[in-house]
Amino acid sequence: MATRITEADVDDLEFGSNGTNHHVERAELLERWATDTGSFELDDDLRRATLLLASAEHLEMAGELDRALDLVRRAGAASDVEPHETVGALVSILLARGERDAAIAASDALRASQSAAWWRYWDVAEAFELADELALAERWFVITLRAIERDPEYDVGDRLVALTGRHRVRRDAGKPEDVLDIETNELRGLLGYELAE
Repeated sequence: MATRITEADVDDLEFGSNGTNHHVERAELLERWATDTGSFELDDDLRRATLLLASAEHLEMAGELDRALDLVRRAGAASDVEPHETVGALVSILLARGERDAAIAASDALRASQSAAWWRYWDVAEAFELADELALAERWFVITLRAIERDPEYDVGDRLVALTGRHRVRRDAGKPEDVLDIETNELRGLLGYELAE
């Protein structure tokens, strides 16, 4: 009989004290949960694509970039993957592999899709930021902001997420404050947030 995997199992693996601290070990277990349907059954709130992406993230952190890229591509082919769900991870891994042009091409394909899912653009912005591609990160935080603004019912907190990312990379690039940076500081003050260093 298959073992049922729940959100609590995933949380325990990722954050708990289950004894598995090594990124590769965690990645392999997440991959088994996602793919070994004879041994494991996923709870209704879990998706195979999400587990494969989490596995890829662990492999990326371990420097296993070829395996991580394979898992991201498999997540993209999973039957339960959401539209554009893998793009941020794909961009991150391609950048880590030194494939900057391919990363830009993958991100540009997302932009061309005109997706309303602003958080997918944010994933890409963060991938560029973490790779120290500050100009591209700023561009993608602006793309995120514009996607949020297209939603007539957007939340000010969502807008602040994009503004804060943009402010952070501009600051790290040594750029002077502009009108959107001033708005970021004002919004953060009004909402009681501090800007992360």
